[in-house]
Amino acid sequence: MMAPEDAFRLLADALGKAGTPHAFDHLVERVATILDGDHVLIGKVLADGASIQTIAFWSRGALQPPVVYPLAGTPCEHVLNDQVCDYADSVTQRFPEDNLLKEVGAESYLGVPLHAPDGQLVGLLAVLCNRPLTQSDYAPEVLRIAAAQAGAEMARRMEEEMRRSRDHRIEQLIYWDSVTGLPNRRYFTERLEEACGLARLQGHSLGLLYFDLQRFRQINDTQGHELGDRLLFDIAGRLGAQAASGEFVARLGSDEFMVLLTRTDPVAMAHAIERYRNSLSPPVQIADRSFTMAASVGAALFPRDAENPRSLFQHASIALNHAKRADSRTCFFNALMADELRQRERLQVRFSDTLNHGQLSLHFQPQFSLASGRLIGAEALCRWHDEVLGQVSPAIFIPLAEEQGLIRQLGDWVLDAACSQLHHWDAQGKPFPGRLCVNVSAQQMDDPGLAEHVLRLATRVPPGRLGLELTESGLMRNPEQTVSITQALSDAGFGLAIDDFGTGYSSLTYLKRFAADTLKIDMSFVQDMLKSSHDHAIVATIIAIAKTLGMDTIAEGVEAAGQAEALRDLGCTGVQGYHYGRPVDGDAFAALWL
Repeated sequence: MMAPEDAFRLLADALGKAGTPHAFDHLVERVATILDGDHVLIGKVLADGASIQTIAFWSRGALQPPVVYPLAGTPCEHVLNDQVCDYADSVTQRFPEDNLLKEVGAESYLGVPLHAPDGQLVGLLAVLCNRPLTQSDYAPEVLRIAAAQAGAEMARRMEEEMRRSRDHRIEQLIYWDSVTGLPNRRYFTERLEEACGLARLQGHSLGLLYFDLQRFRQINDTQGHELGDRLLFDIAGRLGAQAASGEFVARLGSDEFMVLLTRTDPVAMAHAIERYRNSLSPPVQIADRSFTMAASVGAALFPRDAENPRSLFQHASIALNHAKRADSRTCFFNALMADELRQRERLQVRFSDTLNHGQLSLHFQPQFSLASGRLIGAEALCRWHDEVLGQVSPAIFIPLAEEQGLIRQLGDWVLDAACSQLHHWDAQGKPFPGRLCVNVSAQQMDDPGLAEHVLRLATRVPPGRLGLELTESGLMRNPEQTVSITQALSDAGFGLAIDDFGTGYSSLTYLKRFAADTLKIDMSFVQDMLKSSHDHAIVATIIAIAKTLGMDTIAEGVEAAGQAEALRDLGCTGVQGYHYGRPVDGDAFAALWL
């Protein structure tokens, strides 16, 4: 027998390898040496609860490949019920159905269960000898220490596997289109930015092809979304199969696809358009139906037609709009289309004047609890009515504000106006319940002093009455800074929601660190969740993630009672959408809901 001090020195050496890839291998080797065992294994209980997989197996003086064996009819089965299982001799005869005992020629067996720090049973540690086992005085203590270390290490690895699995699911939501399997808008945007930067450095040209399917929306409306999804899947497969070296295909959403061409020119772009268009020519067969598909295509060339990725995308989109009106259904961006850009510049000037003179307004869309039906809050939405242009959509003027560097000024105005509205409702004797939420842009999140700035602006209102909605893209521009900002805002009492969740690229690692308390499910998933199994699965996954992280969920764009019922069944916390109420001004909101 080994001297006790030598035994514990060897054990300490093995324990020092904790957290390394070969921690279990070192541990079984040292335990075999200390206890003079011929075979030592550490096994993990599999999900079926009826099998063991060896994580580390020391036998015949060497590490052995992992094996899986059933628990029934083995001493291991008893280990998982008892604290210690000790068979000093004749163990093979006691368990004649245990093939592993026969294979190694075991005569004795000593096994202990492995528990995670929280007490969960995760596996076992077993020492087998080809002779009757004689235990030293220190053997129980060695086994106790080794089992505690192995249980903790196994629990750590299981948690890491679960985290990677969750991160993979989030990544699938973030970068890949759930219907077609192609890269989505987010993935394409990042790829385009990288490609433009590289092309600028190397002096090459990039081509952008913007495809819009003809008649798809009609087919989708008349034949149903399930058939529409199958049609999109087939078309995506055809387009993806055409991608040559240096070409990147993505689905932007709905019936729109984009192809990025590197190291190209107008002639090569024309050939590529024809190649991709021809791939759509054969009819698509779905069950007993046949659909003939075609596409309009807008094209733009970098750097000839645009100086940056955003403009290139915009010019391809302008060309697509022209293509839809052209007989050829194909259009390359040209200088004549710049008239539209001049109109946009006019819009920018008018918006800047409107913002500087405080001529915007707020509308408010209510949010309700699915459990109680009570009003729990509202989202403040900015509106712009121009005396010349009429009602201008936020989808137009908010990107304008970002391009002009006015988004922070706009954010300040919205927050101040929201505080004023809360005061006005109080003065009317109609206090607002829950929290009033305002949106925070990605550019605002670039300011490391955002939390202090918000606190200064909102001094008139207790922070608990206000909520801030942050987009995933804004959160991840500078994740470490975001952690600090969100924690400071949360500590001050502000509610924090991650807006349009599932369309950005949050990793679970950071999602757990951001001090947000709510995930808002993007309306693009809610709209078709009753018709599309893909969207239903995405919504269910987001709700499950929120529950796991102790967060609430609010579904946006709820337009039907069936959607609300499905969301309630999935455990969603709250809802907003036309089914419950459209955005209205402050007086109308008070009359309807306060």
